[in-house]
Amino acid sequence: MAPNPENMLALPVLTVTATEETDAVLRPVVIAIERLETVVETETRMLLEGEHPDLVEINARKSRGLYDFTRAMNKASARAEASAMKALQPLLDRLRQKLERNCEALQLHLRAVGELSDIIRTAIETQEADGTYTLQNARAGQAL
Repeated sequence: MAPNPENMLALPVLTVTATEETDAVLRPVVIAIERLETVVETETRMLLEGEHPDLVEINARKSRGLYDFTRAMNKASARAEASAMKALQPLLDRLRQKLERNCEALQLHLRAVGELSDIIRTAIETQEADGTYTLQNARAGQAL
């Protein structure tokens, strides 16, 4: 049975002539991609399962992951050959797919929040329109 590339966390196969130095240069990039994937997958799962993710914490982790990824990519691109950098493409494509799924989950979440706020606004407007709460009663601290 062939291994599932979705579950592989090892470095991508670079080339037959790839050196340990090239692997060492690319390893921080691979680690940064994997960390970003973990954060994005966690947020996506939580949103789709109806859990309440700590968006501040997740955004901080995403920001840190992006910072680490950018630093690692800058170092790797300065030290590795273009052919070695191309070996990262499958990992970047996989990350892009996970980000797209995350974006869809976030959009779904935002639509649900928008619909909920519309329901609440409509209920408030209905209560105000039926005379139950008037400005004069509110000022006097009374309700009919």
